[in-house]
Amino acid sequence: MIFSQFNWSRSEVLDLDEASEAYLYFRHTRLNLITGFPEVYPLEGFLNELDAIDLGEELSSPRVIHTYYELGQILSGQGHSVKDDTPLAISISYRKARIRKKKKPRLNSVPLKSLERPSWSEYKGAFEYVQEKLLSGDCYQVNLTYPYDFETEEVYDPRDLADFLFSRPGVSAYAHATYWGEKFILSNSPECLFEYSQGIVSTRPIKGTMAIKGDWKKAWEELLRTRKEESELIMITDLLKNDLNRLSSPSAKVRKLRAPLLVPGLIHQYSLITVKLKEKVSLYKTLCSLFPGGSITGAPKKKVMEIIEQVERYDRGIYCGSTILLWKKRKSASINIRTAEVDLMERIWRVGAGGGVTLLSSPVAEFQEMESKVKSFLTLLKAPGY
Repeated sequence: MIFSQFNWSRSEVLDLDEASEAYLYFRHTRLNLITGFPEVYPLEGFLNELDAIDLGEELSSPRVIHTYYELGQILSGQGHSVKDDTPLAISISYRKARIRKKKKPRLNSVPLKSLERPSWSEYKGAFEYVQEKLLSGDCYQVNLTYPYDFETEEVYDPRDLADFLFSRPGVSAYAHATYWGEKFILSNSPECLFEYSQGIVSTRPIKGTMAIKGDWKKAWEELLRTRKEESELIMITDLLKNDLNRLSSPSAKVRKLRAPLLVPGLIHQYSLITVKLKEKVSLYKTLCSLFPGGSITGAPKKKVMEIIEQVERYDRGIYCGSTILLWKKRKSASINIRTAEVDLMERIWRVGAGGGVTLLSSPVAEFQEMESKVKSFLTLLKAPGY
């Protein structure tokens, strides 16, 4: 069984079923997720497929593409450390698509037990390393992240988990779920890597977070007063403006700056940047220009990705990757924050979290922000203790 679901509106879900093709891509091979057989297939073949997709073309058959963060390393020319057995992308084409009403969930909560989380001493050491890079002028902002591992006592039906997510009042615009084999992606992402509509590509980077304690408007006022949070977003907005100009130069415009976005227990600030395309642009070129998202790397992007590789001791995987939906006129991609990569049979959930570190950052505040982002996701699932 393979399926994908996307939050479509306040009351509706896009339900994709009956996969006609489904592959998990590596550097030199791909795994057929329908038959379970591996095939020799160089990554260049998959990238050529993406290059053949014009953002302006309407696709009658829906296609979902999950790009792992490590694919971004390769697209950025930093793939030397990416191993041959590292997953890079999942591509699924579906025969059936329907927009349906959200279902009443069978689950009331998803109890998760903590297995492993970053220690304070581990985080502080990494924070100090990043500060050295900032002080030496190697970069301006680094998004430092860590994985949090959890387990469930029972094996859950993936459709029950998806129904529960989409039923929650705090479900985000880019929430989605995909199941293949025993693996499952469950995302409550609020962040957009790109959207295409009528010749315009837009992006909405999120940078800046404040915990809500009571009235969200008071938290928003406090966030607006915080110089560090303002500088974070301005840096990344400038980076994304430059990324969009690589698609159609030099016409990217900032439409919003420091707009509020509410998620469970938190308020974020985001910007909206758009560019009007002057010619046809492929999905491959779009990803080369924008992926991975600047908000989950930092500035300047390529240098920061080198620093991330040195300081983070694990593959980010689906977390900080993107999920792309291609169907009819819809061309959109999320950035996979507030996202769980789940092995349902092993009952293991991995949730990533992090935040932007600048010279104005405090290690205690950044560590607390990282914890609050995990809490936001677990609160949505009504996990006991959250």
